Amino acid sequence: MGPRLASISKQIHWSLLIRSVLFAASWLYLPGWLFVLVASAVYFFPPFESRKNLAFFLVFLGVALATPGSILMAVLYGALWYYLLLIKDLLVIDRKSGRTILAMAIAFFLFREFFAAWHAGFSSGALFWAWVAGAAFGVLLNAVIVARHGKEVSGREALPRRIAVGTASLAVLELLMAGLFLPVDFIYQSIVAFLAAALVLDLVPAYFFGELDPRRIRTTAMAIAILFVIVLASAKWGI
Repeated sequence: MGPRLASISKQIHWSLLIRSVLFAASWLYLPGWLFVLVASAVYFFPPFESRKNLAFFLVFLGVALATPGSILMAVLYGALWYYLLLIKDLLVIDRKSGRTILAMAIAFFLFREFFAAWHAGFSSGALFWAWVAGAAFGVLLNAVIVARHGKEVSGREALPRRIAVGTASLAVLELLMAGLFLPVDFIYQSIVAFLAAALVLDLVPAYFFGELDPRRIRTTAMAIAILFVIVLASAKWGI
């Protein structure tokens, strides 16, 4: 047992864990402007790889600011922040998949906060924040693609990428607005939107990475469809 615990302890990056606890505590207990300062200090120092992962940081920061404080969310956001720092410090071996997973997690909390605030139905406020959420999702999708390609994103690739990101953002906007009319709890609304977004986050970057093939499309689409059925079947529908 002793050697096993020692091995687990070596795998934990304690400096990142401390910075994640600091992030979660400042989010939970400090006013918003001070939390932003603390989060920025924790993220940008050291500045290594800060620019490459800046989009994830900014969207995550915006989602955190929109979330009401609670112990549970502080723990979840602290864990997600720890994962972001692992990617930033190059401690995740498969950073391509790591950034995709990070974008999916942030997207879920983004949709959760949208539906938590506007699940009662359509309104001008809901339309505005759906635009904001759609744009934020586009930022995440673009970041996943660009972080992989880096300087290899040529002028010839830039236009198709912008079209794909813009189309995905509009699709998410429409999906969020449609989700407002689902007579289910906001958590189920969030999950439905997340599953569709996860399909986009998996397949669109794969196209630009040159990894998209019919088998992958079928497998991913089938998995998402099965999850859709399970979620909708388990939801408590109301009028």
